[in-house]
Order: sequence, then structure tokens, then C-alpha cells
Amino acid sequence: LLDWYLRKVSVRAYQTAYMYTKQYLERLPIRTIDFTDRADVARHDRMVALVTQMLDLHARHATEPIPHEKAALQRRIDHTDRQIDALVYELYGLTAEEVAIVEAND
Repeated sequence: LLDWYLRKVSVRAYQTAYMYTKQYLERLPIRTIDFTDRADVARHDRMVALVTQMLDLHARHATEPIPHEKAALQRRIDHTDRQIDALVYELYGLTAEEVAIVEAND
């Protein structure tokens, strides 16, 4: 989501690269967690669990020699990625229409 936003507010350095400089990075709306809010803590914990799962899946995928097992791991990676995206959209309070815009431009 933040990469999508950055591409909207920065300029291109080349045809396919964007300027990831301080002036643009400072404009990113970084969502902070309110650890006194139970819902925020629950989302944080869910994100940590999903990211941990994603790291494990990628490590296993990189070393899996059996093609059909590698494909199954890739499906799990894709599913976990979609779960992370959905949680990020929830954290930022995006509507279904806004999610569609972000995903159409991804």
C-alpha cells in the first residue's frame, strides 16, 4: 500500500523506477499501533503472525526440491500475501472502492 502511495507522490527516476528519497519517504502515512486499544493490538499480533508465517514459507519454498510441493508452498505464499494485504487495508481504513483502485494499479 505504501509503495502504491509513494508511486503517486514521487517522481520517476527512470521509466520503471521511482525516487525513494527522504523528501518522498517523509510523506508516507505510516500507521502507528495504539497498544492501549485492544483492536489495534489484535491487528498487530495478527500481522506479526502472518509475517512470521510468510518468512517461513519463503524459506521453505527456496529449498523445496519437489515441484508439486514447491507449487503448494507458492499457493500458501500467495494466500498469506492476500491476508497481509487485507489486514493492511483494514489498518488504513480503506473502502472496497479504494482497495480496488490500489489493486488495479499494482
